[in-house]
Amino acid sequence: MAEIPVFTINTGQQKKEPKLFFTRVFCLRKESPPLALLIEFLKAKKLTPILPKEVDDKLLNVWNWVGVELTYNKDRAPILLTCVRKDSAQGEIFDQDIQGLLNFAEAHRELDNWQVVDQLRGCRFYVATILDKNDITEEGYDFNGWILQFFQENCNGMVQIDGQGFFDAEGEVLLELPSIDDDVPEPKEPAH
Repeated sequence: MAEIPVFTINTGQQKKEPKLFFTRVFCLRKESPPLALLIEFLKAKKLTPILPKEVDDKLLNVWNWVGVELTYNKDRAPILLTCVRKDSAQGEIFDQDIQGLLNFAEAHRELDNWQVVDQLRGCRFYVATILDKNDITEEGYDFNGWILQFFQENCNGMVQIDGQGFFDAEGEVLLELPSIDDDVPEPKEPAH
């Protein structure tokens, strides 16, 4: 059978390929809270999170959720929120991520880095947010900051931002991480 050639018609400006950016909160709490509590927290901060239509109250109230898209502005790409647990179907991903970060933290051990090592060793789950750097706005970074703060405060968590580092509860850098690419996203530290 002959291959059919594919032609691309350039109709002007094409949407850029997503450039993904990750933030995480490494949590010591045994179980992650239901998403309904996060939604209530965001609404209390005068934000209007937009959920996919298929997410109902039942899904919002389970503790073992895996992922959801949260939209902060209907004209922008959503922020993907995932929860990776230690002893779960994602256990292998959890172990690889924790071990990679532990190796880096232990290799760059300084006075304050022990907090990062202890947090990673005690971590029961982590929540990751995945943002499209080509589409995120300052409003989106702020929205993401509130998500990070929720898990930091409610799950005894420690924030980590790709290309920036690990942060304590006051927003001070405990351990810097090398930049992933030349475009270091703003803000330089958690907004909240």
